[in-house]
Amino acid sequence: MTSFLTDVLITAEQVEKLNLQDKIAQIQEEIVKLKYDVKDFMDVNYIEFSSKLTKNQRLVSKAELLTQEMNDLQKRIDDQIKIELSGSTKELQNLSLALKESNLCFLLSKQLLSLDEYIKSIKQYQEEQRYVDAAKSLCAMQVLLENPENNIQDLEIYNVIKEEYKNLHDSFLSHASLLWHERICWTDVDDNKDEAIVTLHIKDKLENIEDLIRGLHYVNKLSDHLDKFLDSVMNHIIRAIINEECLVFVSKENVFTIKYIDRKKQPNYKSVLHNLKLLFRYLHEHFNIVIDNNESLLMKMQPYILDKLAESLTTNCIARTIPTSTAELKNFEPVIEEINDFQSYLVEIGFIKETQLFLKEYTDNIDTIFIDKICQDLMVKAKTIIRKDLHDSIKHISETPLKFPSNELENEDVPIHRYLNESSFQLSTCQISKSAKEILDLARSILDEACDSLDASAVRLFYTCRNIFEMYAGLVPEHHRKFLETIPQQVALFHNNCMYLAHHLLTLAHEYRDKLPGSLQQLNLTFADQTLILRNVGSECFLEHMRYQRNIIIDILKESGLAVLGQVSELPSSTERALRQCIRQLELLKTVWLDVLPINVYCTAVGCITNSMVEDLIIRVTSVEDIPADVASDLVIMFNMVATRAPMIFPESDEMSQYVRKWTKFVELIKVLGASLKEIEIRWANGKGPLAKEFTAIQVKQLIRALFQNTERRSVLLASIK
Repeated sequence: MTSFLTDVLITAEQVEKLNLQDKIAQIQEEIVKLKYDVKDFMDVNYIEFSSKLTKNQRLVSKAELLTQEMNDLQKRIDDQIKIELSGSTKELQNLSLALKESNLCFLLSKQLLSLDEYIKSIKQYQEEQRYVDAAKSLCAMQVLLENPENNIQDLEIYNVIKEEYKNLHDSFLSHASLLWHERICWTDVDDNKDEAIVTLHIKDKLENIEDLIRGLHYVNKLSDHLDKFLDSVMNHIIRAIINEECLVFVSKENVFTIKYIDRKKQPNYKSVLHNLKLLFRYLHEHFNIVIDNNESLLMKMQPYILDKLAESLTTNCIARTIPTSTAELKNFEPVIEEINDFQSYLVEIGFIKETQLFLKEYTDNIDTIFIDKICQDLMVKAKTIIRKDLHDSIKHISETPLKFPSNELENEDVPIHRYLNESSFQLSTCQISKSAKEILDLARSILDEACDSLDASAVRLFYTCRNIFEMYAGLVPEHHRKFLETIPQQVALFHNNCMYLAHHLLTLAHEYRDKLPGSLQQLNLTFADQTLILRNVGSECFLEHMRYQRNIIIDILKESGLAVLGQVSELPSSTERALRQCIRQLELLKTVWLDVLPINVYCTAVGCITNSMVEDLIIRVTSVEDIPADVASDLVIMFNMVATRAPMIFPESDEMSQYVRKWTKFVELIKVLGASLKEIEIRWANGKGPLAKEFTAIQVKQLIRALFQNTERRSVLLASIK
């Protein structure tokens, strides 16, 4: 019985194998036939481009039937392999390999048929204006063509099909772009002096344009169109609404119109927010389209314009609404409400999220922004004042002199004498630039504002006030450098400006200390340290110009002919001309400085320059070894001209010796040049006369040797001078 069952099973297994072999052979024959049919079909459609009637539907049906039969065979083979794994493994594996080879040929044929289906459907969808279906078919065709796991790239027909795909893709994009521009139209950016009209017209209903937009999204070309469209929205609408006075309205034909009224006039914030809201309402009505993953078209627009919108709106509109005084800050609440309403509307229509409120910084930190703007505006205002012309001046009159109770104070029967006179702590009368007074007035207004401000704002205002004086000391010498180097009047005014500001800075903080908020009163508030800075800047600038004026005179004297004194028998005519030119230079300084500088500063300055001139003349004469009599006579005449005219540059001529250290020596030199040996002996007076007070014995001997010939009388006099 067992042997019989064994024989039956063996016979059944052999029959099953024979059936599998026959079935596989039959399927291979069908696949070969199908392969050639597909080849003929593809040749006709993509190589020969014949217009014959295709039979692709029949081929597809046949392919699907073969697919089912092959799946059944594969299952039977797998089952048989498991049963006969020990005895028939090799034979069944060969059958499986043959089936896989046939399967590969079948898959290639099926892919070719699918590509043909995509091609036909794309053309049909495009004709029926089903842009989403056409876009999806294009994407599926692209995936099939570019899948690296497919072997379709190895076929000769692959390049032809790839070219056909490219043509279909380009045709779709071209057609879609044409429809985009037909349905979304810009008209007449017509610049006509101060008036222009720009319109945006969306000519189709939402449902008609939705399919086009989603189709462009599927082929990854929506971003290109959005970029160009929103660039126009930003340039022709949003920036105009924010920066220029304009009229915005939407007509019944869904035309958004912006009409420029005055391009030089900036609109108020209410108008700007209202017009922007109209724009976004219009965009929401016509582009409220869900693209994918519940993301709307408006949300996709955000990356293209949000940053630009935020920057332009905050910088050119909202920043202008920031209060400029504490009183205005108290009335700023309505502005914040309108800003929040605008942002809430953008959230409502889905343009931004709750976490993207780009004006939140302004609405939540208005106090900080307020003081930042105040301080920034103050610095800009100060810089504008500093750049004003220095020569636009006014006269500063000394304040009322201080009154002391008496010349002598009693303290426990010990007399205390007052040594300060009524001019102490007074700034002398002088000319100052109007800009210097404006700077001081600005500083006082800042401190007045600080007195009415909160502690944090008051601190910022106080240090802004200090920064203004630092900026004055640093910026004026740079901005007005050219004039300060060459124009004596402007140098004098700048010197006075620095002294004027320094004078007031000594007591400015003290004046406001009790008026400032309590927390500031505990700080060491002072401007006194800046007093030294301003004085140094003003003094250094003025001293530098004094050196410049001194060098002018010294250079004139170098070319005067005095350089060859002792080498010629008579002085050239240029000598007198040069000395007169030096005097005229001093007289010019008197003209521009006398009524500008404080009288003591003026006298000191011109005295110093005059002293340099006189000292140079003395050195040139006393260093010569031989001075002919005629030259000495000419020198006396020319030096007397200097002695006559030079004192006239001072308010009082008898102040010469006070401010010109070498003046008495110069006058004594003139007397020596015109004196006889006897007169020189009298003025020397054994080292006790006026000549001895100004010249040393060596200098006097040098002059005598240069002026007089070697005689016994000269020798006696030289011997007596010790």
